[in-house]
This record gives sequence, structure tokens and C-alpha cells, in this order.
Amino acid sequence: MSVRPGFALPGAIRPDQARELAGRAERAGCDALWVLDVRRDPFVLAAAAISATDQIPVGTNVAVAFARSPTVTAAAAWDLGLWSGGRFVLGLGSQVGPTLEARFGVKADHPAPRMVDYVSAVHSCWDALRSGQGSHDGDFYTIKRPFLQRAAEPDGPHIPIYVSAVNPVMAGAAGKCADGLAAHPFTTEGYLRETLLPALAAGSAAAGRPTPPVLLQLVVAPNRASAAAQMMAYTVPEYRRVLDHTDLGAEADKILAARGAGRRDEARDLVDELILDHLGVVFEDKLTAGIERWRPYADRLSLSVPWFGMTDREQLEAAHRLVDLVDALPGS
Repeated sequence: MSVRPGFALPGAIRPDQARELAGRAERAGCDALWVLDVRRDPFVLAAAAISATDQIPVGTNVAVAFARSPTVTAAAAWDLGLWSGGRFVLGLGSQVGPTLEARFGVKADHPAPRMVDYVSAVHSCWDALRSGQGSHDGDFYTIKRPFLQRAAEPDGPHIPIYVSAVNPVMAGAAGKCADGLAAHPFTTEGYLRETLLPALAAGSAAAGRPTPPVLLQLVVAPNRASAAAQMMAYTVPEYRRVLDHTDLGAEADKILAARGAGRRDEARDLVDELILDHLGVVFEDKLTAGIERWRPYADRLSLSVPWFGMTDREQLEAAHRLVDLVDALPGS
């Protein structure tokens, strides 16, 4: 086995717990630390992880972009980049429309071109920080004065931006503007190979850029029930094309119907029976084999524990077990 995978802090983790777990993950040889945006503020958790580590990158995978103005995101990322000595990676995601509205009370139309402009706006804000002046005038965002106190920081950090994508349109947008693609665990090998990666390459080619690297997150579960609960949460209409690609459209209909009727236990059981083995799931007792299965489709991997359907304590315990398992992986 070559480079060890990265590690994603569990969704329910508190900042003090994040510090402890981040330090353990670095000592275990994880190649990076990633922070989810499902409950806690991802930038606060990233700060906690930075404070406990010295060498490895720390990034958001991913912060919900459209819930925050580009200036807010740029300022947080800039300071984390400074604090970490250039180790911070800004991962951004659009989040599906209904969840974005239900969770944050905001709407965002045209998510793919909006994301391209968002990334450009963040870069404009960083340019303003670096030079002491600047603005942004894009298709979706106009920022005339990103910072009230103007002062040049020419020694500021270089911060890579990763953009998450499940559908090919957003993957193409990532190819146009991002330094990396953050691929979702709700995927299949065929979908990555035949849909997402070609769309990423096409977007890069259209923009005259090299194809950016791919970070793939995998869910590492203690058992099938916990894995199925997590993947049931991801079985939403917006992600259905993943299953259609694998000729699992009829199976998707059954799961979505059960979810829509509030029969979550039934939906979880259907996920387990019909689609689980196709998706980006690895089990604790087969970690090495799972990593090797998915490694050909990404430049780097990140391992996360389920955050849906597990208590805070169960998440934390599973995360510590996962660090132990990574530490025991062969090679370095």
C-alpha cells in the first residue's frame, strides 16, 4: 500500500475532541485531515485540527459555499492558511437545493456557474488581502470593498480550492475553476470512470487548464446497518443519476418511495439489499481491500465514519477505531 488515506473528523465532534483526534490522526500517518459541514462550523473545527497538528494538510470537505458570502469564506480560509503555515485546503460544495433552503434558509439558482463565480470571488478577495486593494464583479457576485481595513499581506498563503460534485455539470465546473475535485461517497466505480471524471477533464480542457486531482471520500462503517443508514440519507432525487447509470433506477424508485412516505427503516433495508455494495462504502474489517478497490479512481482518499443514524458517542468511538485501523495499515 502506498500513501495512507486522509481522515475526516466525524460530524458530531466538538472542538476539544477534534484537537485530540486530529493529533492522533497525524501520528497515525493520515495524509490529510478533512472537516465535514453537517453540524458544527467547519472552520472552527479546522482551526482545532490545525492547532493539534504540525505537518499534514487540514481542509474542509466540504464547507457549504452558498450559505456564506465569498468574503466571509475568503477571510476564514485566509486566516486558517496563515495559522497553519500554508496547510489549509478550502473545500467548497453547493449542497442540494432543498437541503440548502431547509438548513440555511437560502436559495441559490444555477449552482454550477454560480460556483465558478463564487470561486473567482474568493480569489478576488484573497488578491485584495495580498495587495491591499481589489474588488470582484461577476455574474452572480459583486463585491466592491471586501475588507474595511486595507493593508497588504503579500506573504499570505496559497490556498488550494477543491469543489465537490456528484453530477457531471458541477464536475465540469470544478474542472474550470478548482484545484481539485472532492468526489462524494454516493458514487459507483462505473459512474466515476464513465461520467464524473470525463466531465471533470472536459471542463478543464474547455478552460485550457490541466485536469485537477480527485479526492474521493469513503464511508468506513462498523456494520451494514450503519452503512445503509448513511447511504439512505444520501439517496435523494438529486443523486439519482448515480443509480440510473448503474441500471438501478427501479431500485432507486423503491427507496425514494419509502423515504417519501416516512418509512425510513424500510428505506434503509432496501439500501442494504439493493444498492449498498455498489457505493463508496468500506467496512472496518475489510479496510485494506476497500481502499485498494477505490484507489484507482482518485489521486487521494479520505475516510469518514457514518454521521447519520449514529449517536455522538458512537461516531467518536468509530472515529478512534478508524484511526487505529489506519495506523495499522501496511506501508507508509
